[in-house]
Amino acid sequence: MLMEINLFGLSNIIPTLYALVKVSALITSIANIILLIGMLYVYMERYRKVKSKFTTTLVSFSLLFLLQNILFSFYFVFNLPETLINALLPLIFLGLEFTALALLLMITRD
Repeated sequence: MLMEINLFGLSNIIPTLYALVKVSALITSIANIILLIGMLYVYMERYRKVKSKFTTTLVSFSLLFLLQNILFSFYFVFNLPETLINALLPLIFLGLEFTALALLLMITRD
């Protein structure tokens, strides 16, 4: 016997939320790419002025993180998760990464 949950029309919302969760990791990864491009811009300006080992390391750090997020985005485009848990775990990690990058960019711009 198949049971259907239909509380105030929620049966239509659940597949929509599931589809949104599946794509939200990709959206978060793209947001991380945008933050990393901003950080790379700031670090490149500082590298042109200072040219120290520290600024070289910051540029390398940004480039490697940018490469990682670009590769993850391409992987996620071609391999969408099939289950909810497989969609939520990357979203949690990317959300935490987004928060850390946003804080780092705020501190860097000062």
